[in-house]
Amino acid sequence: MIIGDWQTIVMNVSVSNVETAEIDLGRPWEVGMLVVPLINTAQISFKVAKKTGGTFQALHGTDPVNGDSHQILSTAGAGAMTWTFPLLGFQFIKVVTTNGQDANRSFDVCGIRS
Repeated sequence: MIIGDWQTIVMNVSVSNVETAEIDLGRPWEVGMLVVPLINTAQISFKVAKKTGGTFQALHGTDPVNGDSHQILSTAGAGAMTWTFPLLGFQFIKVVTTNGQDANRSFDVCGIRS
C-alpha cells in the first residue's frame, strides 16, 4: 500500500460555509483518507473533477450489495474522526458538508493506492 502526502484542505466560511476549496492530491488515487476536525453536525460528501479548475461533480458510489448508486456520505456527526472513502481515480477534490459551518474548518486528506 502506498500512501500519498497529507495535505490540508480549508473550508473558508467567507467563501462558502458548506464547501472547501479545491485540493490537488498530486496524482489519481484509488482511495482517500480524510481527517475531519470538530464541525457543526453534518454529513460529509465529496465533489471531484478531472482537472484543476474543472467542473466539479458529486462523487457517487455503487453499493456492492444491492447495486444502488448513492453519494459518498459519512453519517451525521460533529467530526473529530478519520474516514476512508473510494476516490475512484480522481485527484482533484472538494469536501462538502450538509450543514453550514460557523467558522473556518481545516480537513487533512491523502490518497492511497495499491
